[in-house]
Amino acid sequence: MTTLKWDVQTPQGPARVTSPAPRAVWDEIVAADPLAGPSHLPAWSDSVCRADGWTEASRLYELPGGRQAVLPLVRRAIAGSPGDPKLLTVQASFPHGWGSGGIVAPGGPTVGDVAVVLADLAAGRELQTLLRPGFAAAAAWREACSGASGRVPVRIPVQTHVLDLDGGLDEVWSRRLSSKARTGIRSARRKADSAGLVIEVGSSPQLVDDLYDVYLRWVARRAVQRRMPRRVARLRAMRAEPLRRFRTVAAAFEDQCRIWVARLDGIPIAAAIAVFHGGVGVGWRAFSDRELAGPLRAHELMQFLAVEHACRIGCRYFDMGESGGVSTLAHVKDRLGGTRQHLAEYAFERVPLSRFDSGCIALRGYVERRVLAMDHAADRPRP
Repeated sequence: MTTLKWDVQTPQGPARVTSPAPRAVWDEIVAADPLAGPSHLPAWSDSVCRADGWTEASRLYELPGGRQAVLPLVRRAIAGSPGDPKLLTVQASFPHGWGSGGIVAPGGPTVGDVAVVLADLAAGRELQTLLRPGFAAAAAWREACSGASGRVPVRIPVQTHVLDLDGGLDEVWSRRLSSKARTGIRSARRKADSAGLVIEVGSSPQLVDDLYDVYLRWVARRAVQRRMPRRVARLRAMRAEPLRRFRTVAAAFEDQCRIWVARLDGIPIAAAIAVFHGGVGVGWRAFSDRELAGPLRAHELMQFLAVEHACRIGCRYFDMGESGGVSTLAHVKDRLGGTRQHLAEYAFERVPLSRFDSGCIALRGYVERRVLAMDHAADRPRP
């Protein structure tokens, strides 16, 4: 891959940019950032490229004074353009479905670091550059964007849940989890023992396949609820969350990736996958067969086992991720001690792609709610 270099002007002098970022330097900077998560590692960018067909485009910033920062970044060409190929290219840190990206820097990103990156990206000609900083750097991004001049990114509100693990598992259990959550987890353990529920953990290909099996059954149930043809729902789900995505991450991260699968009579009924690095654990996905797992509270138990593991290996925070507007899922995260974090995505765009995406999501949600409401009304007995 060709290495490119260019300068970005700052009030303190020129900052040198190198793309892609040299791996050895990238590793050193991640090690010096106390809240760099698994998605900031080179292995995560490699997984995005390998699983979803993106191209590595990370950037090393060498700022005046010797400070360095890395922006993990991937790129994809939508179509060729002989005049200017960048006009039909999108970039992301990271694409939807791949968690947070943003800058890593020694001691964590500063407002000055973010300002340099924003100035560099604002000068780009790409169709869209989407940035999704994690919770630890949210304040620096917010301040830098509010003070930016010239071309500024579109701000897209995002909400996630983050659990503070300070003090370890005992502190989390006694002070962070609600009393209802503690009662629920105790009940889930008793029910699991009584029902003969078997929980396996690891990152083997078999556990990945079991996770995906639960995912597809979860999709099938939602299709029935929404009066959607199962085949259509399954095809959409497999395109949105391809199996190779989970296989790639599990293979790349090995022991840093943990999959919990709960089996009842040999059948996987609930599963969760989480990825860990340094002080941060990330609950990446969790699914359950509600009909079988619901009475055993297996979904909630899977979530807690991931938190328990994060405490055991010394993580400082556990990022529970977004809830996708599902109030019941957000409620579970609240009870498990997660604090709602109001974050943002930032997008430099030549055309309003983010507004179009948001409109499509809102329209789909509205249609689904209307269909469900009409179904419920039709099912009610008439006087």
